[in-house]
Amino acid sequence: MSDKSDRSDTSDANTAGGGKTMDTLRLRQDVGLIFIVTEELKARLEEEYRAGVEDVQRQIDQFDFRARHALAELQRADLNRAMAARQQIDTEKRRLEAIKHELQERAGEVEKMTIGSEYPRGTIEGTTEIGVGDNLYEKLAGYQLIVKDGLVVEIRKLELNPEDVILPQPQVLRPGE
Repeated sequence: MSDKSDRSDTSDANTAGGGKTMDTLRLRQDVGLIFIVTEELKARLEEEYRAGVEDVQRQIDQFDFRARHALAELQRADLNRAMAARQQIDTEKRRLEAIKHELQERAGEVEKMTIGSEYPRGTIEGTTEIGVGDNLYEKLAGYQLIVKDGLVVEIRKLELNPEDVILPQPQVLRPGE
């Protein structure tokens, strides 16, 4: 049984393989979060990104301070180790600067958002129950929650066509593998 499912209802009937049959199965699935852009959402996102930029800048400043002191100590002790450490320090500083730049770009995108447009904000985990006789494609399609200023204003059921489903390929195990 997949780790993506939980038993919810079983019957006592045995199958030919000696296992039990199940009438229903509860599956975990991602539910998309879509926010309607409002002035309130824009203000919250701008604050979120501004705070993120400030936090990363604090990390950069603290990292610089500690790195300078550690590098000075290393240079007195071992010049080769100091040069290697300097490369690691530069790599980490570039990584932090890239995060800061990404947050600044996202903040700029928030300013350009159109009031009333939709803004995908990630996913949350939900569950769905599937039973014998259910249409698999409908059950796997999933949902989106449409949110405006914190209130769910719509629940959209997504559509999934059979050709969109990627079925796992059977694996052939050979003795000794």
